[in-house]
Amino acid sequence: MSRESEPKASSGWTPRSRFEAALRGEMPDRVPAVIWNNKLPGGAIDQALLDAGACIVCKSSLYDVVLDGIETEAEEWVDAAGQCRRRTTYHTPYGDLEKADIILPDTVWHAQVPFRGPKDYDALIALAESQSFIPRYERFLKDDSKYGPSGIGRPATEATPMHEILYRLLGVETFALEWFDRRDHVVALYRALLEARRRKLPLLAASPAPYFVIEANVTFDIVGPRRFREFYTPAVEEACEVLHAAGKLAGAHLDSNNQRFASLVAELSVDFIESFTPPPDCDLTIREARELWPGKALYCNFPSSVHHSGPAAVRSQTQDLLAEAAPGAGFLLGVLENVPRHDTMVTLAETIWEFGRTPIED
Repeated sequence: MSRESEPKASSGWTPRSRFEAALRGEMPDRVPAVIWNNKLPGGAIDQALLDAGACIVCKSSLYDVVLDGIETEAEEWVDAAGQCRRRTTYHTPYGDLEKADIILPDTVWHAQVPFRGPKDYDALIALAESQSFIPRYERFLKDDSKYGPSGIGRPATEATPMHEILYRLLGVETFALEWFDRRDHVVALYRALLEARRRKLPLLAASPAPYFVIEANVTFDIVGPRRFREFYTPAVEEACEVLHAAGKLAGAHLDSNNQRFASLVAELSVDFIESFTPPPDCDLTIREARELWPGKALYCNFPSSVHHSGPAAVRSQTQDLLAEAAPGAGFLLGVLENVPRHDTMVTLAETIWEFGRTPIED
């Protein structure tokens, strides 16, 4: 970190302590500017972000998964388009399961889910039942300390079982058909995954991580209120109970349209909403979210589309969002999703530093 960034901690606050306080719903001296490490472009821009007082959030993990009694094979190759692909095969007592992923620099796309037909339910349940979890706290601590007082670790998202089924095991279209034709099979798989999640929760509670994201990427049009209350809410509440008892924070990653979903989110015991994205990209404003979700910190992603319009537009929009969030308790703002250009991230961080004093001054 350059010497220019040192005065930004002179008040006794650091980028990390601002992040931690805001996530707890408190009011640090300034709104934290946050950048996920997998969104950093490298080089001079990374240093400029640090100099502007940004907190770098390092994605990490707390454990390894061991599959007892199931042999696993993995193969990686680069396809004709230059994309790295990985094929994983699980040999279960009830048959083989195979999935394929596209490995990108900052994410993984599921090109093929393991479910191919009704015969795979027993194999998927066996896969869930075979899971045990080995703590790797030292790995998280290394990531957590990478940027010193200018960074913090982020444990991997712990999506609820129904999310796993929808997006990683069956796929949305297949899920819709199976929910109609073989709902009892889907529910049996859900219960096996829920039990695996329960085996994991004590490990999370005992870990050095101060916060967790225990649900992610819920889409109202797909999930609907009835399914959410029956399958999502109990899993979220169970995790909140365990984590809160250990003094940990729990949040949900909700980066899409939340207008029709807001009342359901209000019922959850989560402490913060991660990657909340206001207009023009999504349909719920910061002011509305603050009113609908009192007591929940708003960990806000700056709308990605605004970056297209350049630094001046980013600066203006940042000022508007900060004013809307005033006085600034429990509010964080930054880059948590993909952006079309990188130079504007520095403008964002600098504008948060300049206008993000709490309470915000005219």
